[in-house]
Amino acid sequence: MKGEITMEKNVNSTFLVLQIREDKDDSKTEITVSKGFDSMVDAKNYKDAKDCIERLTPSEYWVNSYKIQQIFYKSFVQAKKKSSWKDLVSA
Repeated sequence: MKGEITMEKNVNSTFLVLQIREDKDDSKTEITVSKGFDSMVDAKNYKDAKDCIERLTPSEYWVNSYKIQQIFYKSFVQAKKKSSWKDLVSA
């Protein structure tokens, strides 16, 4: 169809929770991957828990925040082919 968007084969996605640390004095920023998830729900639950912990334990020098980023990537690992019942019988 005209204007149809299709995904390439072996394209996967993952949800990364990024930890962003900002120094209150120097304005330096560090960004690190805290954890990766296969679903947005799991990533959001993790992020919410980390944000809650940060609110309960304030830091004197650093400000921490967490953001979710979805990453798309093309896998170079071949997917296993499913064998059908007919393939097993003819073998």
